[in-house]
Amino acid sequence: MFGFIFIYWIWKAFSDLAIHFNKNKWKYFFIGLVSYYGMTFISGFIYAIILGFINGFDSLADGDYDDAGLNLIFALFGGLGCYGVYKFLESRGFKQRELASKDGIESIGVIEEN
Repeated sequence: MFGFIFIYWIWKAFSDLAIHFNKNKWKYFFIGLVSYYGMTFISGFIYAIILGFINGFDSLADGDYDDAGLNLIFALFGGLGCYGVYKFLESRGFKQRELASKDGIESIGVIEEN
């Protein structure tokens, strides 16, 4: 149930961002999902590597890592990664909008009459 709330939150935030900048909302939604689950996977992978260096890689074969606290920490890292991608897309959208509002090369040499 907790995962569905995250998926809804990601969908809502990224689709609103896409609508705000006139982009494809499904593309932005999938970018958000990939950033969340990708960062969750990467943080779990880094945790396993660190645990392997500390306790030895043979200790990873036990497979007793189903802990609610770890899942919450990995979800937190996934949320932070997703937020970082959201802020990146937001700043990129503002920059694209600013560049589009500036006069283009077509207006060079044109005399404005008042």
